[in-house]
Amino acid sequence: MALTLEYFYHHTQSKYQLCLLTPTANLDRLISWVHLVEDRSNCSFLRGNELIITTGMETAKPGELLPFVQQLADQHACGLVLNMGPYISSVPQEVNDWCLAHRFPLFAMPWEVHIADIMQDYCNEIISEKRTQDLRTEALEHALHMNISEKDIPVLEGFRGCFLLVSDQELSFPWYAHVRMGELFYYASVTLPSVPKEAHCGVSEPVSSPYSLPVQAKHAGRALTVSRIRSESLTHFRNIGLYNTVLAIDDPEVFAQAEKLLSPLTDPALRQTLRSWLEHDGSIQAVAQELFMHRNTVNFRIKRLRRIFALDTALQKTELLLAFYMEDVRRIMASDE
Repeated sequence: MALTLEYFYHHTQSKYQLCLLTPTANLDRLISWVHLVEDRSNCSFLRGNELIITTGMETAKPGELLPFVQQLADQHACGLVLNMGPYISSVPQEVNDWCLAHRFPLFAMPWEVHIADIMQDYCNEIISEKRTQDLRTEALEHALHMNISEKDIPVLEGFRGCFLLVSDQELSFPWYAHVRMGELFYYASVTLPSVPKEAHCGVSEPVSSPYSLPVQAKHAGRALTVSRIRSESLTHFRNIGLYNTVLAIDDPEVFAQAEKLLSPLTDPALRQTLRSWLEHDGSIQAVAQELFMHRNTVNFRIKRLRRIFALDTALQKTELLLAFYMEDVRRIMASDE
């Protein structure tokens, strides 16, 4: 369970009489802790993702509240709760406008609500969730190393229905469990992230049992490789096609044979045309559209290719397409060395 600002707000809105002053704010932010801050000089000690509460004793003095809010945002605080009372009787319009413009979560809470109560409630749940997360992380790590113990099973049962994701960059989204192994980040989640353009992520099919996790991790890893080949941010395992076959091959001799098969193809234009023709199952029209050329040009190139390769049977075509895919995989693997 991801302890986000949205989670706490919807579960405790009535209990603590919280009022969201910025309805368009991004509440999908993880909360790491809750702090009472009354002095701007203490903002530099924040580590990020903290929910801040202030009574305004010092922070609401004339000209102080807006710079305080801006500094909290710079320190990546996940939101601010204003304890309305003797120090803050109303929210300055400039503060409200800035928070709305920057989608910064701003809440109001009545003076009658005890700050100690909300802090204890939130922090206890954060600590409890951290312990649970540690158990999930340990169990997921054991599963990825194919070393599942009996005590891991009850924890891993909670992974049913989750996707397993593998990314080459750390992602920020509500995950169920998270492990870093080497340069890769593994996530179990029921939701899919918004992946930055510069990152690559592979997604498995939903986990059906704890013992399927190692297989799903392998599948997600293959999808990650294909996402890099295709320059996609996110690729599902179910969509990788023949790459699944290629990525299951670990014999260097097979890759050498594939390279030899394509070796007569020295003309880049012919190479591009053949690959497109194979991927489009021999459709001249589809090749012409993809490569932005006239059908006659495609037909001419295919005639030239038939003088180099046997292109009459499905087996011959599949061998050539596999060779192209193996070339892709070899290129990616070489870039990792």
